[in-house]
Amino acid sequence: MKAGKDPTRSLQGVVGSLRAYAALLVRRRRAVLWVAGAVGLLSAASAGFLVWEVRAVQSNLAAAQAATDRLQTELSRHHRPSTEVLGSIRRHTAAARSAASAPVWRVAENLPLVGPPLRSARGLSVAADEMATGVLPEAVRLRQMLTSGELVRHGRVDLHRLSAATDLLGQVRRQLTGIERGLDGLPGSTVVGRLDTARQRLSDRVTRLSHSVSEAEATARLLKPVLGASGPRSYFLAFQNNAEARGTGGLVGTFGLLTADRGRITLHGFASDDTLPRTTTPVANFGPAFDHRYGAAESAQGLANSNLSAHFPYAAQIWVGLWQRHRGQRLDGAIATDPVGLARILKATGPVRLPDGKQLTAENTVELTESTLYASYSNSERKRFLVQVAQSVAVALLHRQDSVALLQALRQNADDGRIRVWSADAATQSALEESGLAGDIPEKAGPFAYLVVNNSAGNKMDYYLRRSLTYELGPCQGGTRSSVVRIRLTNAAPPAGLPALVALRSDDPRHAHPPGSTSVWLSLYASAGARFTGGTLDGRRLLLSPAEERGHPVFGAQVELLPGRTREVEIRLLEPVSDLHPVVPVQPLARPQTTAVRIQPCAK
Repeated sequence: MKAGKDPTRSLQGVVGSLRAYAALLVRRRRAVLWVAGAVGLLSAASAGFLVWEVRAVQSNLAAAQAATDRLQTELSRHHRPSTEVLGSIRRHTAAARSAASAPVWRVAENLPLVGPPLRSARGLSVAADEMATGVLPEAVRLRQMLTSGELVRHGRVDLHRLSAATDLLGQVRRQLTGIERGLDGLPGSTVVGRLDTARQRLSDRVTRLSHSVSEAEATARLLKPVLGASGPRSYFLAFQNNAEARGTGGLVGTFGLLTADRGRITLHGFASDDTLPRTTTPVANFGPAFDHRYGAAESAQGLANSNLSAHFPYAAQIWVGLWQRHRGQRLDGAIATDPVGLARILKATGPVRLPDGKQLTAENTVELTESTLYASYSNSERKRFLVQVAQSVAVALLHRQDSVALLQALRQNADDGRIRVWSADAATQSALEESGLAGDIPEKAGPFAYLVVNNSAGNKMDYYLRRSLTYELGPCQGGTRSSVVRIRLTNAAPPAGLPALVALRSDDPRHAHPPGSTSVWLSLYASAGARFTGGTLDGRRLLLSPAEERGHPVFGAQVELLPGRTREVEIRLLEPVSDLHPVVPVQPLARPQTTAVRIQPCAK
């Protein structure tokens, strides 16, 4: 579930919005008082009443802020929110709204200079009250549903409770939409700059919160068919090893099956990659563009190269096809995760003890499975160990989780590609794409830069890979703009002491290579319609092989990486001008990518 996205975070957004608004208004007392007496346009008596109402707004919002702080403390300690605190928040925001709606305030709103800031202040009070009386109680109810332990219990998701939670998210979304409309109708600029800042901050926060709740609602609705609401569903479950990079993340070293039937989830059939052998003919057909780029690697014939493309639906269909070819069972979809994703799940479930006595924790999972394991186990022992890891985490996931913490972990995994889902059902797949869980490369126009690396050496050196990408969108001229993508790849491996399986060079076994060196196939997916105008590697001219995938030009090159060294790639492009925001996906590898986007605005 793309939890964003999860209701706990939504509640924190509500609390944060109220806190920010209250704090800003408390600090703006003098500014509002100045407005009240501006240019002598009100009688002394009316000005006095107005000052009284302004003070009432200020004092009530200060009290609401204090109550909100107490609520946030209770939630952070996993306490049930007290009705006293919730009532205090609602009571004080309602009083602030009432004060800002007084007749003298309404009259003053029609005056020059004074009017716009007073209209804005009243609108902010209305927004704060609607969030406190409408959004906040529903968000608290939602959190209580999640923390009750009844939504997910003993390996089963209660679909009736899931439907209730989905409906609750829909109510919150509709309330936030109304608040957004109210904020959008407020004056964009007043004579009180700090008040304008308050309005903009609250508006931005509500917009982000509304977007997150909408995504959470869409994902919750999506879960019912995925969890087998209308009958059993079976999915190929892939565990990707980022130490050997592939387009969707890493080599599939271990896999299993996930079966869902009316909310009951079972994880079974865990095995290593060598139990699903390569086929003599492709198990899927994605057209000539795919064959041109990946056909020579027999990508559609085996697990090892099944996910060279960064488009997850391709890999998923190959996995499902391999399973059907070998086992004769038609699956309903595929799911993928990796050691980083498993570590986050363990943070929610707590550590697990493996059959050999080792303890697997959120802190040691990535290093153990992608690095130290290779020094103490043979290849066959390592494969058996990884199967045990998958089995142990599966048991903990189904029987030992904190629902709120688990949703937060799943949200993080979905946001950065650590969990991907594909469904053979067209309607469900469309919903997955809308939710951001599909891992698809969108066939859309607009600025786009996606760095993808595939391990070419057949080793496990990508655990040490560091990446950065800078996308600079330059000046516009005649419907096009010059852009530059700068890529830095650093091999941070030690120069000695690496296990043979980690540092081998199966791409060139007949020649000696420096210990700790590796080779990657670098690909840049560029904007639709972009043209390559030049490239360099460490300042020297670089020839890149052009291709196309899902409407995007793709430029590729082999790059040798020596231990402790950084290679710098610069790719210059001529792109169509677009008003769309740049999209820069990040390939989920062992280490995070550093990303920067710089835009020179086009002249109007």
